[in-house]
Amino acid sequence: MLLFPRIVGLSYKKILVPIVWTRFFSGKVTIPVEPSFKVLRHLQFTEILPFERGLEIQEKFVRANLDFKQLQGKIKNQLTKLQIEHPNGTINPDEKKLIDNILAMKPNPMVLTFQFEPTYTGGKRIKKSITKEQIETFESFQPTTQKSNKSPKFVQTERGGQITFHGPGQVVAYLVMDLKSFKDFPANKLISTIEHATINTLKDTTVDGKPLQIEAKLTDCTGVWTVNNAKIASIGVHVRRSITSHGVSINVNTDLSYMNSFDLCGIHNGKHTSIQEQRPNIPVDPSLIAINFVKQLAKLLGIETVERMQLTEADIEEQT
Repeated sequence: MLLFPRIVGLSYKKILVPIVWTRFFSGKVTIPVEPSFKVLRHLQFTEILPFERGLEIQEKFVRANLDFKQLQGKIKNQLTKLQIEHPNGTINPDEKKLIDNILAMKPNPMVLTFQFEPTYTGGKRIKKSITKEQIETFESFQPTTQKSNKSPKFVQTERGGQITFHGPGQVVAYLVMDLKSFKDFPANKLISTIEHATINTLKDTTVDGKPLQIEAKLTDCTGVWTVNNAKIASIGVHVRRSITSHGVSINVNTDLSYMNSFDLCGIHNGKHTSIQEQRPNIPVDPSLIAINFVKQLAKLLGIETVERMQLTEADIEEQT
């Protein structure tokens, strides 16, 4: 059984991430409690993909984590059963070594970063209420500046939240990890951690020696906002048996007409903004924001090493 889709012809680049004090949390939010979680893997997709393809790739890694968790549970249950039935019994060294080797194969926590073709996505909160006419309106929308883009699609997802937009010029980061492998790390703390990693990214990212210095904040609504109350990042996560999926989208140089022409994310007459709009004189590549977001996330998770791999769709083989 392969735990991950096989990726050919590539090697990971290891990056040491120093642990620093953050502005909103005193140091690390949590720490890994399992050896495999001391490394965060960043798979950075370098081409613009269909949104559905990104979901498929994410699901492969989520399924690998769920399958391993099931295997891990079976092993632990059997060990507990043996201890009850034979309280004075012991496992021979060879069996123990085999079990330890299996448990050590647990997948690392992972962040997948993408740029997607124009897509409006529905969260669970609107799954039963959205109409065919509303979907047709989304899919017929014509953007203001990125006129050569493909026509938008509408895709229903299982993440939390309402309707969001994904498209070129936006970093979408999906987090796939087992919350139980971190100390005291429930789902609500994960969301808060994503928010603060985004805030730190907007503040600290440096382009050609110039820091962005974008001041951002949190509100009563999930997500990240600039101080002039414009939304710059949307967040929605999904958790299955403590395995996470989905994550955050950060507007870098997105065509904002896709978002500001509709009431998205439950925001009535709200305004969405981007890094480009906030800092028009600093050209920012979405790939740089993706890299720095993952570094900031690693710091908050108490992870010192990030392994980054840049990929195209062709690098992921269709086998598990």
